[in-house]
Amino acid sequence: MTQGFGTSVEEMQAAGKHVFTVNDGVQADLASLRSRLAPLAGAWRGDAAAAFATLMARWDTEAKALSDALRGIGESIQGSGTSYQAQEEQHTGDLSAIRAALG
Repeated sequence: MTQGFGTSVEEMQAAGKHVFTVNDGVQADLASLRSRLAPLAGAWRGDAAAAFATLMARWDTEAKALSDALRGIGESIQGSGTSYQAQEEQHTGDLSAIRAALG
């Protein structure tokens, strides 16, 4: 006998919310680290200064991409929960209609 997976709308909503919370924590950690690195910009000159600025710009881009990805995952999980609930309600209605038709 195979075993399936199960979930509830509440669990999916909570999981999506947890992803948002994790994202907030990760972004806070990244912002804290960036604020510690920012003063180093003044220590570089010439090509090294340009390389540091480029690296920090990449840091910002990648941090935003990570945040966007995590936000998208959280929204997808919560959206799946909403879809799951709508399908359950539709199936319940369909079964009720079949029972009524059969008498």
